[in-house]
Amino acid sequence: MVTLTSRVRPPWEDAHFVGGHLVLDLTNTVFDRMLPAGEDVELLRSPSDVLSWCLSAGLFDETPGPVAGDLVAETRAVREQAWAVFDTIARGGTAPGAPFGALLERAGKGLRASAGWSAPGAIPAALALAAVEAVFTLPPARVRACGRCGWLFLDSSRGGRRRWCSMSICGNREKARRHRQGLTG
Repeated sequence: MVTLTSRVRPPWEDAHFVGGHLVLDLTNTVFDRMLPAGEDVELLRSPSDVLSWCLSAGLFDETPGPVAGDLVAETRAVREQAWAVFDTIARGGTAPGAPFGALLERAGKGLRASAGWSAPGAIPAALALAAVEAVFTLPPARVRACGRCGWLFLDSSRGGRRRWCSMSICGNREKARRHRQGLTG
């Protein structure tokens, strides 16, 4: 069992929550989706990381009691399934069957279990349910992937032409890169 202790990171920074929806923010708990496989990009390394992210994201209002089960692996599995679904949607496709089906199955099992947050699988089930709900409620034409880091976000800009997860991070870095290329090339 895992409890949130003083080893927990302080609440995550606002820059971690640029997705515009809980599930898109969950998919963004990988540092950079564009880095090659094998790079250390994982932000959910421990149960405390998962619990502090959930608390910072507003999944629950206060820290739950002891949490049982393999919280990190199950949460990462939901994250990767949600990413597969919403990355496909961001690129103009429809929700792929296998990852969407896995989210439906996990959400259904979670609904059948009647227990609090400390029950094994409760947090991943709640996240899976949120992902299923998002597939049906988020406007697919407004789900985007950042052209620089691959993070997903809901484009709520007036014209619907947002290109970066965050203008202050990826947008500025891309502008600087282009500027350097123009000066040297």
